[in-house]
Formats: sequence, structure tokens, C-alpha cells
Amino acid sequence: SKATVSVLNWQCCVWCTETMKTALNAARRAAPKFSRSYSVPWANHVNTPQDNERVPWDFTEESYARIKIIMSKFPPLNKQSGIMPLLHLAQWQNGGWIPVSAMNKIAQICEVPSIRVYETVSFYAMFNRRPVGDFHVQFCVTTPCMIVGSDELIQIGLKHLGVERFGQTTSPDKGKTITLGEMECMGCCVNAPMLVVSDYSNPPHFSYDYYEDLTPTTLVNVLDKLLQNKRDELVIGSQCGRQFSAPLGGKTSLIGEVVVPPCRDFDAEEAKSA
Repeated sequence: SKATVSVLNWQCCVWCTETMKTALNAARRAAPKFSRSYSVPWANHVNTPQDNERVPWDFTEESYARIKIIMSKFPPLNKQSGIMPLLHLAQWQNGGWIPVSAMNKIAQICEVPSIRVYETVSFYAMFNRRPVGDFHVQFCVTTPCMIVGSDELIQIGLKHLGVERFGQTTSPDKGKTITLGEMECMGCCVNAPMLVVSDYSNPPHFSYDYYEDLTPTTLVNVLDKLLQNKRDELVIGSQCGRQFSAPLGGKTSLIGEVVVPPCRDFDAEEAKSA
């Protein structure tokens, strides 16, 4: 009967589904376990003695002066537009990371529920929800940098600083502290591989600099200068003498005399027609 056929079809579907589940689980267990030792932990919030809602936090008078200027740019009914600039300001003031109390303070200023600030912080990788060192060093891990050796540079950096993975911070015994991290495309693919250094060593002052065309030698030099607090001795940008994003071998076009295209003399034409 039709009922018997329907039941048999249903039982067959159940059997096929369970068989596939069993096979997939067995394949997962048998597959080698790969773990990117340099991946960053999830940005979920975990209460700590220094980061929970009971810890008081507020902007400084200098920051409030800047907040007044920032918020004046937005209409009274759109104060939520100030969330991101205020988050940057809180991170600079707090030495590179944003505690949950700061998020709540920003929610009060922007007159929004706290969840609006939480979801913004957890979405953007530029905001740190855990403490970082004096310098936050982030490697570009996108395809162009990976092709020219960023993975090898990352392993060299981890070993040189004595940390096991991204998100960890060096010991103060080494000098200034460095936290390693990763970032997606920094927009300088011609100058790959590269990293960016966020300087939180003197809050609320902040700098953000690219170091490009890296090799194992220049990478170690950059890290050592940061540990020694000698960032001013570093050359920002290309580490191989490249001018901006120009070809390393020199010009490949416009080598000879540049001929300027003819341009109409509008003054002469106007005088002729008068």
C-alpha cells in the first residue's frame, strides 16, 4: 500500500542520514588535527578582576574635551554615530584595550543600550577587549603576504619573542612589552610581507605605523627596537629602500623624456574671438 511505501521511504532516509553522520564523524576523528598556533581567541567577554562591570572607569578631562568636539558633529537624535570614535578614544586612553566599564560609559554618552556598544566592539578586529602590551604588533595574513613568506615570518617572530601564539604578551623582563596578533589585508600588497605596530606605550598618545618588505633579519630588527623602546630609530614603511610602492628594479615606464600632451590656449582663443 501507499502507507507501507511511505514508511519504508522514511526508514530508508533515516538510515541513510545516520550512516552519513557515522561516516563523517569517523572521518573527522581520523583526520590529522591542524591548529593555527597564531590564531586569535574569540572576543567573548569573561569577567576578570580588572575587567568587570564593578570596576569604575571614566574618561579623563582631556578626553571629555575631545568627546565634546566629536559629539558636536552628530545630530542630537543620532548620538549613536559617536560609538566608534569614542571607542577609539577609550582604547587610546586605556593603553590599548577597552574594558566593559568603558563600553557602558560610552553607551551612556551616546544614549544607546549597552549591547549596541558590545556588538560594535566584538565585530571590529581593531578594538581589543583584552589587555595588550606597550606595542601591538599585527602581521598581515592575507594571500599576497602569505605567498611571499608571512607564515615563516610569523613563526620567527613567535620564537624570537618567546610566545606560543597570537594574543600572548612578552614578559616585562625583556623590556617594553609586545603583544602579537594578526590582521587581514592592510592595503599594501605590493610591499608584502608586512606588519603594523600600534604604539600604546604612552597613553593617551597613540601611533600606528606600517613596516613593509620584511625579511627575517628586518623583522627581528623591528622587534628588538620595540623591546628596547627605540622605535624612533626605525624606518617607517619599506625596509628595503623602496620608494612608496614603486618597483624595486626602478622605473619600467616613462623612462625617457616625458612629452606633455598639447593643451588648448583658452586665453588666446578668447582673445581671438573677441
